[in-house]
Amino acid sequence: MNASVKDYEEIMTVITTYLKGGNKNSAAMKPAFHPNAIVNAQPAQTLFDAVDEAGETQAIGRIDILDIVKDIACARVVMEGWHGMNFVDFHHLMKTEDGWKIVSKIYTQI
Repeated sequence: MNASVKDYEEIMTVITTYLKGGNKNSAAMKPAFHPNAIVNAQPAQTLFDAVDEAGETQAIGRIDILDIVKDIACARVVMEGWHGMNFVDFHHLMKTEDGWKIVSKIYTQI
């Protein structure tokens, strides 16, 4: 079954929450993540702590690739200007009872 337009919109909302939260603080970012999410093979809390420690910024981001199959998805996100650094992220998402959530993220600085 192909992904619905609603699925695309909901995933875009999750990624937007992640991006806006990354510019602000972990409290604004956490709703995008599953409670058991991992980031670069570490608990997501390590990312949340880094965002809070770094403080607010004005990074911009975009989704380059989005692939959805039933209740799972993969999004490639490019972030530019996060405290002077640029990143490429790969987010794996899962549709849960609470909607789409990031369950894992890997990233590298470019």
